[in-house]
Amino acid sequence: MVTLMTDFPDHVVAYRAAGEVKKAEYENVVMARVDEVAARYGNINFVILMETGMENYSLAAFLDYLKISFKHFSRWNRMAIVSDQRWLRTAYKALSPLVHGEIRCYALDDFQSAKEWVSMPLEADR
Repeated sequence: MVTLMTDFPDHVVAYRAAGEVKKAEYENVVMARVDEVAARYGNINFVILMETGMENYSLAAFLDYLKISFKHFSRWNRMAIVSDQRWLRTAYKALSPLVHGEIRCYALDDFQSAKEWVSMPLEADR
């Protein structure tokens, strides 16, 4: 299940993933919000609180994740990945030099630090 987290600035896409993640909810919740922020602000700050593993994403939801990542490739500004899965944090760190913007990875206990970093104004990055 994915749910938007609402206690973030408007230029931030913030969602929590827990349990099983299906295509329809990923499209209706995450992709819709990413498209909205991209259209309104041009750049996107993004945080995901992963309380589930990638193995719980349906294949279709995972493909949507890749689709939205490439659709807005040049608009990613700050991406915070919050997960206790070490392999996932390691994978994102390895991908960081290949993507536009900056990726930082945090353990679940460091969620507040991730929130503060990703919530910084877009102007601070120019």
